[in-house]
Amino acid sequence: RYRMPGESPFGAAVSEVLDMEKREIYTSIRKTIMIMVSYVLIAVAVSALVFTQSNLLILKVFGVLIDVVIAAAFVFTFRKMLNRKPLFVFDENGVTDYSKPEDIITLPWNQLVSVGLKAANSNDLMLNIVGYKTADQLDNIAPEIRQQLAANDNKAYYAFEVSGLWVARKDIREIFEWMKETIPALNGEIQF
Repeated sequence: RYRMPGESPFGAAVSEVLDMEKREIYTSIRKTIMIMVSYVLIAVAVSALVFTQSNLLILKVFGVLIDVVIAAAFVFTFRKMLNRKPLFVFDENGVTDYSKPEDIITLPWNQLVSVGLKAANSNDLMLNIVGYKTADQLDNIAPEIRQQLAANDNKAYYAFEVSGLWVARKDIREIFEWMKETIPALNGEIQF
């Protein structure tokens, strides 16, 4: 059956049962600022050690190279902080991963296999979402992928990770709790 633009892939019955409010996850400004402050402190410490404690030219060159790498990481993190586009979107179409703009992937709710919440370290959580797409949902399939599809019941599996490094713990926990309450109505086989 043809689906009209904007129509849910699950039909009217699901939209009547669920109030599928669009939810989005963004990069945490607080976390990116903390990371950038850490970069600055490390760069200052490296420079201070190399330029005050050593007369060897090789160590000074090495210290400058380390500072250049730290400066590049600082710029990357700063750009990530300024980008106010969502990393992940949860809506009637499923979960869409925008974390890599060149490789945007949407997994429909009925094709999710599992959702898990785990501690990434003592401070951060990580949300893992595993799902699949079938061969007819994929574009430009390489021969290697065709072999993997054949071995996996014609399914290509994807794992989305919402990292606590970039996303606030509260946001990860809220999305996980929302998924536990909402998604089983769309996919009774999903594992939490």
